[in-house]
Amino acid sequence: MGGGNGTFAADFLQHCQIISPEFFGRLSYSLVERSPSLQVLQQSRIREAMGNWGEGQLSWVSSVEHLDADSVTGVMFSNELVDAFPVHRVAFHKDHLQEIFIDFSEGQFVERLGPLSSPKLEEYVHRHHIVLQEGQASELHVAAEQWVSQVARVLCKGVVITIDYGHTGSDYYAADRKDGTLLCYYQHAVSTDPYTRVGEQDMTAHVNFSALAKAGEECRLSLVGFTTLANWLMGLGVEECVQDDDSESKEVQALSQLLRPHGMGTTFKVLVQIKGIEPTPLQGLRYRAFFDDVL
Repeated sequence: MGGGNGTFAADFLQHCQIISPEFFGRLSYSLVERSPSLQVLQQSRIREAMGNWGEGQLSWVSSVEHLDADSVTGVMFSNELVDAFPVHRVAFHKDHLQEIFIDFSEGQFVERLGPLSSPKLEEYVHRHHIVLQEGQASELHVAAEQWVSQVARVLCKGVVITIDYGHTGSDYYAADRKDGTLLCYYQHAVSTDPYTRVGEQDMTAHVNFSALAKAGEECRLSLVGFTTLANWLMGLGVEECVQDDDSESKEVQALSQLLRPHGMGTTFKVLVQIKGIEPTPLQGLRYRAFFDDVL
């Protein structure tokens, strides 16, 4: 879900073909991608790696909502998808939680505070016991919960693996996180101002994994585990993949970025949920960074 430039799909398919031809022969792979231009890029990348493979086994769909209920048996996987969903920004001001709206005044975008725009926001706040301090701003992830409910509707039997950068609910809304998590990226530069370079910079917000887990439970997605990306990769034995490589090689250097204690390895989290199957020990959860109840 959210296949990017198709590199992950191509690598995954090539690896399956090598390690288990029998499994590969039974495999169906579908990319959920809303961007037509990215679909073309993904098709080109997979064709480059796999040739003409995929007749009847490889497909594209523009939204999870377009898939039939209970139509998937297998794995539903996303990496850096949920952080791109729209969020509602709110602030606690004068003893009231208010929404941050966007206005246009004197030739520029400005922020205005007003009452919450939807009862769904009040429901979200109450369900997740969100308490902000005076002057504190943050985000509410209603769209992410709606996505989880669609994933649960589509999955008949299998596993949901969600990888993204984010926090548990208690960390997300902690009093010392005064300005929320909204960030903007333009040519690798980070900004907290969404009103400059409008339409030219990426905007993201960290994921509330507690909300994803709770919304999943309400839709019959059972929690299996929650850990950091570094622990997940080490549980899968990723170090063995590069143990014979030069320590200065690109592969080893890239891996070090994912395993670094205060870098991507701990910022990125992995949430694993199941439906219709018994809980099964997963290698990626051998070294858990958290107990499940932290969510």
